Amino acid sequence: MAAWSTIESFRLDGQVSLVTGASRGMGKAIAEALAGAGSDLVITGRHMDTLTPVAEGIREKTGRRVVPIEMDMGVMPSIAATVDNALKEFGRLDVLVNNAAINTRMPAVEYTEEAWDAVMAANSKGAFFMAQACGKAMIERKQGKIINILSLTVAWGLPTVVAYTAAKAGLMQLTRLLAVEWGVHNIKVNGVAPGFIRTELTEPVQRDARSRWILNRTPLGRWGEPEEITGAVLFLASGASDFVTGQVLFVDGGITAGSDWRTGT
Repeated sequence: MAAWSTIESFRLDGQVSLVTGASRGMGKAIAEALAGAGSDLVITGRHMDTLTPVAEGIREKTGRRVVPIEMDMGVMPSIAATVDNALKEFGRLDVLVNNAAINTRMPAVEYTEEAWDAVMAANSKGAFFMAQACGKAMIERKQGKIINILSLTVAWGLPTVVAYTAAKAGLMQLTRLLAVEWGVHNIKVNGVAPGFIRTELTEPVQRDARSRWILNRTPLGRWGEPEEITGAVLFLASGASDFVTGQVLFVDGGITAGSDWRTGT
């Protein structure tokens, strides 16, 4: 049991974390934070040319061992190979951050089967089988932390993101199910639901009229930055959260808390 009353309970020294979708944005920030807390890393992305500089930067900054692996969350054999390689490199996995995701925006009446299948394959099916592959290794050791990166769409209906919304809502329920099923193995499964964060994935929204609506709706009055997700992830990855499982922590500037505070609606 962790001595959670001290700051040392947030340290991850001697642990190994796997972060998917770590080439940029929130995944990159999360990987940097985990390494900064003492964890060695396996980081994944779809292209080694963007993933490798991230790994090199984290190694230089933190001195931790970082192994980059090219992987596509929509390709199931790729997931199995990644976890196998991670276990060969380190012999253990303590933390999984299921961050990788894709999105295709279009009105629901125009949404295509091809777009639906691609988003669901990466964000839902892929996320489950990554959790399953890591979970098997964690069950053998009777310990582990799985953190699924969700979205405020698990609580809100937002237009033009129908497949993304369905996938993230399903992943939220999967988080709860795995927490119940794997609790007996001392595995904690939780979710972090970001609000509107400045990343390449949200660039189209940052540039159009929706950004003003977001600023008016968010009590803190601004977009979040990728680094502002990391505190919640570190808490859930560390011994400080050893009695927390099956929960979803919103990091959204207060946007899901209630009404439009600036206009009173």
